[in-house]
Amino acid sequence: MHSLDSLLQDASSFINSEFNLQLRKSQLKPYSFENWQEFCQINGFDVNSEGLYVPVSYSAYVRTDSNVLVSNLFHELYGHGLFCEHSQIGKRLIEIIQNSGDEKGFMFDEVNLQEQPLGLAKYNIHNYEGFAVWLEALLCEETDNYKVWQLKRDKLPDDFVSLFEYFEDVEQRLSRFGFMSQLGFPKFYSDDKVLDVAKRVYSSAFENIDFVVLYGSQKSESDIDLFIISNNPSSNYFNGWIDIYELNREEFNQLSNNFDISVTDPLFTGRLIYGNRNSFEQLRNKILNLPITQEAINHNNSEAQKQKKYLPHLSDTDKRRKDCLSYIDSFSQNAEQLSLGNKPLTLANLKDIYTK
Repeated sequence: MHSLDSLLQDASSFINSEFNLQLRKSQLKPYSFENWQEFCQINGFDVNSEGLYVPVSYSAYVRTDSNVLVSNLFHELYGHGLFCEHSQIGKRLIEIIQNSGDEKGFMFDEVNLQEQPLGLAKYNIHNYEGFAVWLEALLCEETDNYKVWQLKRDKLPDDFVSLFEYFEDVEQRLSRFGFMSQLGFPKFYSDDKVLDVAKRVYSSAFENIDFVVLYGSQKSESDIDLFIISNNPSSNYFNGWIDIYELNREEFNQLSNNFDISVTDPLFTGRLIYGNRNSFEQLRNKILNLPITQEAINHNNSEAQKQKKYLPHLSDTDKRRKDCLSYIDSFSQNAEQLSLGNKPLTLANLKDIYTK
């Protein structure tokens, strides 16, 4: 059993260094062939299977007589265990099970992207299994057990092989960091990792970008918020975990001249991660030195009114409703402060003013 303990230690060390993740609840439960037969019969599981994971108890069961034990172990314990413990999709599954909800509906019904933008596949069962088969292959490679994975792959059904190939392809397109983020795992990142994702999103259009600003809470469980000034058309991009607010240079100049809070907030709270720092500071100094005009006051009041007109179209359960209400307050308060001769510039400053 020492070799198995050593294998688990190697796998855990890689996962911690590569993803900054650890198994905290999941437990490995190895069974001999005889005990496996009895275990499956008692619980109604397939006796011909070689491993399974039970989310409600965070338990990974494997047959020790399998010639692909290592791969099965990685699949059940780390693949399903990490998914259920750390992925937003997996944690939602646990929550549904614990509250006696519709577990099968969540796993097998087609995903509504408006309600759940995270995930790589149309069905959560494929997100659940796709990640596990992808991770077992990765861990086999990292622990010098790639021949075991090849043996396991040769025995997989065609649909599982296709699922693995799809997830492997997505990893290449998104980067490993983007891949994990799209599956709802916590995001631990450097500026370089964020820029790598942005470059993949924009492709050749990235050449038109002047500045990339990282702002927002920057917490591991939160979206990554980017503010971008470019020569591209203005646009918004959101894929479930990265939220890009991009302004064309001309529109940026118009909005910044009017102290638009949606522009000044990321500009004065964020951190420049791409672009000329001196030019960026000149932009901020220009805004600091701009006089407050009636046009700027009217602009922020007008933006608040636009949001009010949009509000009736959002249901109480729509997450955009909360954002809309926040925008109404922010633009209204900003207009009021500008009329008093103040330049709040950031949402935090507005909050300080209006909570005193």
